[in-house]
Amino acid sequence: MSFMSDYDATPEGLLGAASRFDAYFDVYGLSLKQEADEVQRTVTLIARSPVSPCAKALALNLARFQPRSVEVNVIFSQIAPADELESFVRSLANACGEAPEIIVRWAKNRALLDAHERLTLGRTLCWTGDSMRRSEDTRSAIDRVEDCTPLVLAEAIASFSALWRASVPLPRMAFAPVREPALARAVASSPMMETPMSLEANIVRLDEYLRWRRH
Repeated sequence: MSFMSDYDATPEGLLGAASRFDAYFDVYGLSLKQEADEVQRTVTLIARSPVSPCAKALALNLARFQPRSVEVNVIFSQIAPADELESFVRSLANACGEAPEIIVRWAKNRALLDAHERLTLGRTLCWTGDSMRRSEDTRSAIDRVEDCTPLVLAEAIASFSALWRASVPLPRMAFAPVREPALARAVASSPMMETPMSLEANIVRLDEYLRWRRH
């Protein structure tokens, strides 16, 4: 069975848009109580960015499941903004216990942007949205939700696997902790730091990394 849902393209707020997915996670949670093999415990997400409603919905709903009760793999075409990615990664860590560079990949090749956003919840259901190439304010007003029949599940697994292979692991610099700017300036100006070689760890913040890529 499949049906079309009315995707509201107006800016209703991220939490409001993400709440549309709550019913899907309700059904998935109930199905996990009946069946919890590896396929059923596997959740995959293809999303434009960490602020996509489907990504926000996954991050919020993961807190409803017991730790390590699901296996999650995620592909983003954009990994900014940095604070949203860090928040998403924290949600994954609490639920899955896996290192983010293992379970999150970056489809940074623009040739991959024609892929559609997709959330697959075990063999329970599969949600498909618009192309990742289109920004939130130009998205199609139609998305699709299907029961995960064997045919639907096989296609979802095959398409996700192909995109996963074509994507790259997130750079480790994406997970650098946020430093207090005032403290960083104070440390940098300290006479103790006037040494031939900087003692600061060789870590680059994600937002700095993205700025470098643009120039």
